[in-house]
Amino acid sequence: MKKILLLFVTCLAMTANAQNKKECEDLVNAEKHVADNIKMYTATWDKIFNQRDIDQVNEQNFSTDVVLLGQKENIRSKGIEGFKKSFNYYLTTFSNIKFTFIDVWGHGDKLVKHWNFKGTHTVTGKPMDLSGVTLVKMKDGKIIEEQDFDDNLSYNQQLGHFLVK
Repeated sequence: MKKILLLFVTCLAMTANAQNKKECEDLVNAEKHVADNIKMYTATWDKIFNQRDIDQVNEQNFSTDVVLLGQKENIRSKGIEGFKKSFNYYLTTFSNIKFTFIDVWGHGDKLVKHWNFKGTHTVTGKPMDLSGVTLVKMKDGKIIEEQDFDDNLSYNQQLGHFLVK
């Protein structure tokens, strides 16, 4: 909020005419829009993973036709129930989950999330420490699409599926 206020004051100080003032107000509004999207997004995913609340995948936070894309843009799941099922996998497969936002930034209704996921695999007891990036699209304050990019080889090696030489 301080950043938005500082941006607004700086813009006002630099503007001499109505057109510059309008551009400045538009810039401030755009910054606030992104900040609001980031706040909603991070709060939702914090609740899903760190509070283990899969019911945050709902019509309040997600579009009813939300899409989860794979790394090659193939559709992994569609709709709230499909999306919920995809991420409930992590809640049921790992204990001691710690999900961290390393960084989140955006422009308009597009966000980029750099994240880290830690947990203990419930079957093998092996620890997981995986980082990745998610491309996010939002509309009207709701998540409409996500595409995750992470290191699947590292994921499988940490679970002991592939031996490291």
